[in-house]
Amino acid sequence: MNPYIKRIKDLSYKLDLEIHAELEKVFVDKKFSKGAHLLRPGQICTAHLLIKEGIARKFYLHNHKEITTEIYFHDDVAVSLDSYIMQKPGDVYVEALTELEVTIIDYGRFGKVKNTYPEVMMLDKMFIEYYAVWFEQRLREFQTLDASQRYLKLLEKEPHIVQFLPVTIIASYLNVSLETLSRIRAKVSSE
Repeated sequence: MNPYIKRIKDLSYKLDLEIHAELEKVFVDKKFSKGAHLLRPGQICTAHLLIKEGIARKFYLHNHKEITTEIYFHDDVAVSLDSYIMQKPGDVYVEALTELEVTIIDYGRFGKVKNTYPEVMMLDKMFIEYYAVWFEQRLREFQTLDASQRYLKLLEKEPHIVQFLPVTIIASYLNVSLETLSRIRAKVSSE
């Protein structure tokens, strides 16, 4: 487990029963079918979506091409962070790639709990810090690694992505064409 996620989970386990009871009122479990859009451009992201089961992705359209920016698995939090924080319409889709079960954490209700309990504010801060670190690392990889190196890094860090997703989404996530991904995969297989 990622050490930062472990710290977040450890802190959440230490919250007292009163806080857990308040948080339970904020959390709503929901299921989505494969292909469902949990968020669309023009909508305001009004919740964190904690993935309990299944796989989802965040993507946007650029020149009629889907660009996948994030892929979510168990225990990942799907969110359009700028839309969520600023409570303004976003420009991304969040799509269920499989049958999906999530815990919805509503912005307004969660905000009230954060304002009442400093420990919950700390948890939220830690989630945002974790996301910022993850995003900075991903941006650095895109700026310093070529497509083959990004694919190898993906295999090393997140092999489940390669196992469960169609090549079209993997190519989109790496920001390469299907042909380029096919050449990279063939080269890696032959080595």
